[in-house]
Amino acid sequence: MIQRLCETFRYANLLNDAAKEQNAHMRLALVAAFCVCGYKLHPFRLTKFFNPVLGETFEYVDNKLNFRYFGEQVSHHPAITAMHTEGDGYVIYANTNAKANFNLFANALEIDPIGRTFVKFFNFHDELISITKPNSIVKNIMFGEMFLTAAGKSIITNHNTGDTIEMTFYDKGDPSSPDYGHIDGFLKDVNGKEEVFKITANWNTSFFDIKYKDDDNKEVTKTLWKTDPITETREQLESKFYLSDFSLNLNNNDQKLIKSLPRSDTRLRPDQRALENMDFETAAKEKHRIEEKQRARRKYETKNKIVYKPNYFNETYDDLTGELVYLFSRNYWEDKKNNNLDHFPDIF
Repeated sequence: MIQRLCETFRYANLLNDAAKEQNAHMRLALVAAFCVCGYKLHPFRLTKFFNPVLGETFEYVDNKLNFRYFGEQVSHHPAITAMHTEGDGYVIYANTNAKANFNLFANALEIDPIGRTFVKFFNFHDELISITKPNSIVKNIMFGEMFLTAAGKSIITNHNTGDTIEMTFYDKGDPSSPDYGHIDGFLKDVNGKEEVFKITANWNTSFFDIKYKDDDNKEVTKTLWKTDPITETREQLESKFYLSDFSLNLNNNDQKLIKSLPRSDTRLRPDQRALENMDFETAAKEKHRIEEKQRARRKYETKNKIVYKPNYFNETYDDLTGELVYLFSRNYWEDKKNNNLDHFPDIF
């Protein structure tokens, strides 16, 4: 999950563009496009990810897209991963707190995100934008071919200007349907004027369009996000576990990089690495060993009344929304620069 949160940043160019954009409405639309592209996963990618161990971390630096990401597992029950990402003129932070509900009659598992994602811009404007997300749904849990979808509202709010974007994610059809992944919405300005922008998008077929009237009152359509069509066959995608090349690279075990990581980094998990190398027996044994080690640690902390505190995040409540948030409390990158990594827990 710590690596999964990083996957969205393959489209960090949208945030780079937003940080440089002078028009507040267009800036908000670019953030909305970034929100939508985060759902660009293959609908049949359903293999359960590894549950992060409490204190597990992941770092990623992308010099092309100009961002650096840090994530940490900050809570075991409930399972919460917190992340803090710095880019060119922006910071974005979020956590994975969510409620899961199994709907027997709908044959589906619904995951309801709790809390928001926050984006701060610094280049030409000092503003805070928040994002609420729709539900993620796994269909056909009991029978039929399982696939992923999303449904519900997403609200993107500029807390400085008062502008909002409201998008509706529609639960329509299955991955073979042209309506699958459809989204529409609008931008409402601080004065209540709706449809400053009209939005049409689809996270499955990968596009995000806005429509608006220019100074000559002519309707203009602008595409803010579009990806190349998938050319690989389903068999080829299945052999890659439906992971993109960007996602596969997140577990890169380049030895120079490995030596620079704290011992809690996900890339050093022996069970995950064994599974990647198709050594299923070792992966199962290592997974069991790590879980038992975590249970023993939790038992010791309970017995000695030790309250766990994350290394790099403070649990607090957002001043604007009153919601639970995890804020970066210590500069990981400064610690790494100074080779100050001895405080990381021995969890693997």
